[in-house]
Amino acid sequence: MEEKRILAGRYELIQKIGSGGMAVVYQAYDTSLDRQVAVKVLRDEYIDNPDFIRQFQREAKAVAKLSHQNIVNIYDFGTSDGLMYLVMEYVEGCTLKELIAMHGPLPIQQIVDYSIQICYGMAQAHSYNIVHKDIKPHNIMIDQNHIAKIADFGIAQAVNHLTMTHNSGVLGSAHYFSPEQARGEQVEFESDIYSLGIVMYEMLTGKVPFTGENPVSVALKHMQDKPPSLRVARRDIPLELELVVYRALEKRPSERFQSMEEMAEALLQVQAILDDHGAGIASYVEIGASRHAEAYQQYLAERAQDGEVEVRRSGRISSAAVYDDDDDRTRIMTSLEETRSQNYKTDQRYAKEPERKVKKRNVVLLIAGALLLFFGSFWTMTALMGSDEVQVPNLAEKTVVEAEQLLSAQSLKLVIADEIYSADVEKGDIISQKPVANSTVKKGREIEVVLSLGIEKVLVPDLKGMNQQQYQVALENAGLVLGETSMVTDNEQPYDVVVYQTPEANTEVNPGTTVNIMINQPPVISVPSLVGKTQTQAQQELQSAGFSIGGITTEGSTEYAKDIVLRQNPEAGTTINEGTAINLVVSSGPGPERSAQFELIVPENGTVTASLQDAKGPRELYREYCYAGERVQKSFMYFGNATLTITCNGQVIMEKTYES
Repeated sequence: MEEKRILAGRYELIQKIGSGGMAVVYQAYDTSLDRQVAVKVLRDEYIDNPDFIRQFQREAKAVAKLSHQNIVNIYDFGTSDGLMYLVMEYVEGCTLKELIAMHGPLPIQQIVDYSIQICYGMAQAHSYNIVHKDIKPHNIMIDQNHIAKIADFGIAQAVNHLTMTHNSGVLGSAHYFSPEQARGEQVEFESDIYSLGIVMYEMLTGKVPFTGENPVSVALKHMQDKPPSLRVARRDIPLELELVVYRALEKRPSERFQSMEEMAEALLQVQAILDDHGAGIASYVEIGASRHAEAYQQYLAERAQDGEVEVRRSGRISSAAVYDDDDDRTRIMTSLEETRSQNYKTDQRYAKEPERKVKKRNVVLLIAGALLLFFGSFWTMTALMGSDEVQVPNLAEKTVVEAEQLLSAQSLKLVIADEIYSADVEKGDIISQKPVANSTVKKGREIEVVLSLGIEKVLVPDLKGMNQQQYQVALENAGLVLGETSMVTDNEQPYDVVVYQTPEANTEVNPGTTVNIMINQPPVISVPSLVGKTQTQAQQELQSAGFSIGGITTEGSTEYAKDIVLRQNPEAGTTINEGTAINLVVSSGPGPERSAQFELIVPENGTVTASLQDAKGPRELYREYCYAGERVQKSFMYFGNATLTITCNGQVIMEKTYES
């Protein structure tokens, strides 16, 4: 498509800003309303499918009703010069997928904020009975003001309908499937909640919880496996946030949050804890870490006094799901195994001592502590005066040369203990040190450091021979982005698969690198005229010409007889790829109107009636009182197959059938 091309007489295409298996996206200028917009032009394989067109138009109209700051709004849609397009709000920023690829795991506060915004946007969509069905970081835009905006509602819906109807498959990226979506079942609002849980997991860890060799293996994990521990992947995660993610990822829809509003309320509770406690008390509570068990128990007890959570001493900590109509608060629904430690067991002997003994012991302990403090200060001063100890400098993000200079000034030595990949620290710079900065050590001490190897490179997968679904999954699994897609015709290679790629397979590149591909398309041939031919004749002619038979629907017609082709799509003379499916509309009759007549001699005096049953239904042709021996003759018209019945005084005297 040429730059500066104008669609529908008003949308001036400026530059291409994105490309995928479904559409190409352009930055554009709306000349009518004087504003920047984004125009998504759908690929030919979708516009050539009449079922998709109808479904897409239906969904686009529904989604266009949505108006929310956390949804990429749809302004217009239509066709121009044979292209189907969608006009959307232009968002200056990047996708959430790109943000994760650039920075890895995101800060906790940022994750909570984005998740709440997504909940708000999806809540409005759900209020209109719209299920997205393809929530993933690729479909979430982050603008320059850190506003999260959900995209591709209408397309996700329309393609889902197409896929479920014609391919007996399921839509969406396999890594973000809900279990019910993976099973090919009807999905409801809870499916979007599960997908958002996967997105939150990826924001927290930098990777999705379930991976596999192919989409089927990933789908099975969604249905059967528990997600890997968030605590192992990221130890600074607040417990409350961890529990929100796990609840969203429940296998049964009934055990997840039952609405986006409910999930948003739980996240707001997490946000309140983060605001009140900095990183939040739960952020340093480790499952199984005894030194924090009592602190967390105390924290829950304080919340319990305010009616926030119920603390039970039966070996479990339980927080109830309570919606308080009086104060309009919703509490988090979770349960957690209580962590206990031998270090915090109460010595019952002390508990049973008389009060006076306790007081006496406390006085003794107080005096002893004061003495220890005094002598400890004295010994510390004496040691420092010896000048054989120095303070360890901060080596974080320093080069080896810089670190050696700093350590040498303190009479310390540098030892490289390890080298690891890092998305945050440049290659060759120091990630961590041991002992830590500002600690006091003796001169001559070796300071161990861990160096950064930079961003871990990924291998470009071999896409040759893959179809659209396969290469999209392969690129996504590798953390790469689909770039330019061009077409070529080579009769010696399979059609509709990748025949060339750049960068080439097995090349080491950074995550998020763009991969351009070339698809082998079938030869282009002209569609024959099929209107007026029988269905059998049309099918034979299509197969002989190198086309496949698409959908066949029927439609009533008084012009064409039954089984005659009324219309075709694409139309006759259209130049398209060999093997393309041609859709037919075939007449179900009754066909054109036909004439006939009947003649009889009345057998006896009485009332003679003539009734007709044809494609139009029953009707009376003749009713008269006649005399015996009288001749009755009448012409009439009929549609389709017809049956004539003549009676005299209520007795059938003639019955005749007419063929269409």
